Amino acid sequence: MTIRERIPGDSSVAPGSATTFLRTLILVGLLSVASAIAARADDARPGPFVFVYGLQGPGAAETARSLGCNTIYFDLPRDAPMHLGEIRDSISEAREQGLQVIVGLRTKLDGSFPITASDEEYAGSCREWIASVVSGLAGTEGIDAWATDHYLERDITHSEDEFRAFLLDRHGSLEGINEAWGTEYRHLGEITRSRARALDENETYGVGRATVDVAEYERRAFHDVMALWADEVRRHDPDTTLMTGRISLYRSLTAIPTTYDVVQPFMPPDILERDLATHNVQAVQIGRRGGRFEVIPWLSVPVPPSEAYAQFGLSRWIMEAGLRGAIGVGLMDADRVGYSAAVRRNIVEQLSDALAARPFEPTPPEPCAAVLYEPYAGGHHFHGTPAWGYVEDFPSTDLAELAFNYRTGTVLGGLDYLCLEDLEDADLDRYSAILAPICLSVPPQQQEILRRYVERGGALFADLGFGVYEARYWNPAMGPMSALLGIAAAIEPAHRYGGFVVGELHPDFPSVQPGMEASGTFVPGQGENVSMGNIRRHSFLGAATEMQGYAFQGPSWYVNLLASAIPLATQNVRHDDEQRPYFLGVSVHQIGPGLALFAPFPAWSHWPPSDNLHAAIHGDLLARRASYRVIAPTFLGSEIGVSGSPDHLSLLSRGASGTVQILAAADHRAWLGAEATFSASSREPDGRRTGDALLAVNLPRGGMVHCRAVPLRIRPASGTAHAIVTEFGSGRIAFELGGTGASWGAERRDGPLRFYGGLATRIRISVEDGAYAIEPGSEHVVSVREGRESLSVTRAIADHRGVLDFWLTVAGGTVTITPAGG
Repeated sequence: MTIRERIPGDSSVAPGSATTFLRTLILVGLLSVASAIAARADDARPGPFVFVYGLQGPGAAETARSLGCNTIYFDLPRDAPMHLGEIRDSISEAREQGLQVIVGLRTKLDGSFPITASDEEYAGSCREWIASVVSGLAGTEGIDAWATDHYLERDITHSEDEFRAFLLDRHGSLEGINEAWGTEYRHLGEITRSRARALDENETYGVGRATVDVAEYERRAFHDVMALWADEVRRHDPDTTLMTGRISLYRSLTAIPTTYDVVQPFMPPDILERDLATHNVQAVQIGRRGGRFEVIPWLSVPVPPSEAYAQFGLSRWIMEAGLRGAIGVGLMDADRVGYSAAVRRNIVEQLSDALAARPFEPTPPEPCAAVLYEPYAGGHHFHGTPAWGYVEDFPSTDLAELAFNYRTGTVLGGLDYLCLEDLEDADLDRYSAILAPICLSVPPQQQEILRRYVERGGALFADLGFGVYEARYWNPAMGPMSALLGIAAAIEPAHRYGGFVVGELHPDFPSVQPGMEASGTFVPGQGENVSMGNIRRHSFLGAATEMQGYAFQGPSWYVNLLASAIPLATQNVRHDDEQRPYFLGVSVHQIGPGLALFAPFPAWSHWPPSDNLHAAIHGDLLARRASYRVIAPTFLGSEIGVSGSPDHLSLLSRGASGTVQILAAADHRAWLGAEATFSASSREPDGRRTGDALLAVNLPRGGMVHCRAVPLRIRPASGTAHAIVTEFGSGRIAFELGGTGASWGAERRDGPLRFYGGLATRIRISVEDGAYAIEPGSEHVVSVREGRESLSVTRAIADHRGVLDFWLTVAGGTVTITPAGG
């Protein structure tokens, strides 16, 4: 089920019945169904965990409960093996208070040895310490999770000997290294990381195969230490949930071993990237790695005179994290919570408000698009270290800007982030599109996975640098997937800036119209001083009339396209001596039902989603396999956050309260938490009904609402039908049902809320076995009350599949279904 043909901004959601199907709907408050939604049993996800870091020791459990937390995070001291009895007492105290317990392990030890997985003294001491603590505490009742140490990247040890060993493992021999790099080293001792980087000084961005190898060594070193910790904990306790400690760089999230269950990023918005709106919630999306890990972000506690403190920022941050799939939050830290009595009251109130919205749902989100994240380009710095990639002086902000600009999501939901190794296990077919910013390495196995994904109808959007490592050159025509991208040849690059204009139509991009122009954030002649995240001081020496923003700048190529590809939007065209055209812009290559897009420049560094052409292209891409979208005037829909799956939706208000409309590929199903409208005239091109539902959700200001599809299907024979489910349990189903043109509300002053004013409509109702149990052949009572007096009762018999299927003719009324004799 998708809403591929329903594009952002399209007013004809239900052909032939747009006025009725898209009218303004008012939803009754459904507080009565909140418990039904919350009561779902799904033990697959741990948590939720809510804690204040640093709150441990005698009396900490009682304090945690008074703050509204449900978890204590015990960070053990280095001499923990000497105090296991006291630690057990603290765990017991927390358990008596009904709290969960996370035990933090001192896996970095005390710095006596180099912190590297290959150092025998460090590895041996680490194994001994973990064995003493984990074995000593593993049987203690009340431990819900182990967590390894914090901020490994600040203390990890890199060495040239380790680097050389990594290269031998990767390339097989010194000859293999020379062949890969185009060098003539005579012995391994000549190779160092600084010399390797220097080999690529004349390459685009100063990056080539040797530089990527250095980056991969540093990522592997981080991975191997994290794996050492995890393997040793698992050796002594294979079943308890295992978490990382705090991780403060986005790039480190790409190196977490799969032996962990939960990742804990801490990306403070006042230090890393200036984001008081969401607390850099992209860290949650990146940390999840497409659902491979659960995530608990650590959030800064705002104190006066912070703007976030005055605006109840912490409450918003918690709900933003939950919207993106977090299973809890850690507050950083106890000292800030105890800043003053007023701050404590403020934090308690915010935490209470956020948790009352149930932000940590048992069902994880399933975004309709993914970003392929390779940690090379450095991006912004944190404590003097590049946060996004392992190449210190790689200036491209392609990935960083894409992630930051999309952190609040779009009308089609948020994004997943995948690493190369995730492609092997991920279900790529659920993604409308995969975006590949500055993706320098695409090994043969991943090439084949992406090729098959496109051939099955997926969309791949890559830009300059795609597969450079395998190609050995930045020339796009020499890339390993140039044929898939529709590239026949390319002209040598130069540093350029500009925008592009749509010149050709493509049926898969109905929102992209001829003459649309791209605008961006790059202003030529502008000086930039990046002091903190996305804060920039601008200076421009030209005339005010020249201060135009352009969509790209930097190394750019002109590409000649295969006959099966078209230049969708073009900045310029050049011709070679044979008069063959070479385009600079965004091209599209059709491969069966799939698409491959290419930009021969950094596509996302200066081309924000607020640009109309960006919104049109990306909106059409993301809608290809999307199962829902918010009906909003802009692609970003920034006032409303949305995430979910085909069966579940979560909405967050970032602005005023009101009714939110969502088009969902519902397969005719009604929803808990929303009024659903179904149209008989909403059809696929082949004439089949879409089964789409227009959901109307009453969203309170600054709050969250969760909606869930139920196996109650509504199919009007003609016109429209409207349904509000008020009860859906094991022994009873109750819902309000309205016919064509019905309105919800009080028909008379002080009258009851109901559907009124509609036409009597013949509606097919079907209910499948599930929360409401239906045995094949069982008999059920269907009651319909219309108005105050009119009551009709019929009987329905379940078929051999355990499905109730019957017809009702209703203008507006209450329908209940119960087991006969129940």
